[in-house]
Amino acid sequence: MLIGDHHQLPPVVKNRAFQKYGHLDQSLYARFVRLKTPTVDLNLQGRARPSIAELYSWRYKDLGNLPNVLTDDRYRYANPGLTYVYQFVNVEDFEGRGESQPTPYFYQNLGEAEYCVALFMYMRLCGIPAHKISILSTYNGQKALLRDVVRTRCSWNPLFGEPAKITTVDKFQGQQNDFIIVSLVRTAHVGHLRDVRRLIVTMSRARFGLYVFGRFSLFENCFELTPVFSRFARLPRDLSLELLGRRRLKPFRDGTRVHVGYSLSSLGLFGELGSVAEMGSPVVPQ
Repeated sequence: MLIGDHHQLPPVVKNRAFQKYGHLDQSLYARFVRLKTPTVDLNLQGRARPSIAELYSWRYKDLGNLPNVLTDDRYRYANPGLTYVYQFVNVEDFEGRGESQPTPYFYQNLGEAEYCVALFMYMRLCGIPAHKISILSTYNGQKALLRDVVRTRCSWNPLFGEPAKITTVDKFQGQQNDFIIVSLVRTAHVGHLRDVRRLIVTMSRARFGLYVFGRFSLFENCFELTPVFSRFARLPRDLSLELLGRRRLKPFRDGTRVHVGYSLSSLGLFGELGSVAEMGSPVVPQ
């Protein structure tokens, strides 16, 4: 008996000829499925909020939800300090630059890195434990840059600490966390996110909150990504926050939107989010 998911990432084959003509990027499991070997589909998910699961459920036939994600209070409450449980945040050029390559194929995006870390700092001050937050990127270069920014701004300060993991989407396959922050990096070309299997892995790592940073105008025009980005397009593309006072942080019973606090729907400057992060100490005991 084999158990697996052939809709997620295959083995990595660095030789293009072997990959294309030898099908060495095809796992044994995927081969059985392709040859019509009888299979049983597990069609209920118990990881993510139903609203987050909609980002990838289109890829799985009749995917539904287990009772726990429909009735458990953890899945019904809104995320502290955040208006939406998932959101794509558009990031334009920062200091006149989008993606960069310090060395060939070592892609980085400083604007997205700063924005991702600023959101992590804000989430920490909203009382979300650091070990429940992971920051992912689609490129190794951005992973290195994210770690540098975290070391500079967060590691030395016990108020923030470090997220559970800063790694690539590929390395995080098979893992999960309550809150996932993603940097898509590219601003010139879609790159390897065009592979729908990598997209599915990216969208399916979060349980309670998923916040993706990237250049929306680039990715929305990619046909392969349409089922996901058509859903992102329904929400604002500026990071939307709910600024809460120390004594006002409490669970909210609305799956998509928080109705108290102060809405901050547009953050034109990273410094604005930084000033939000300096307003006070965590509002939930650690």
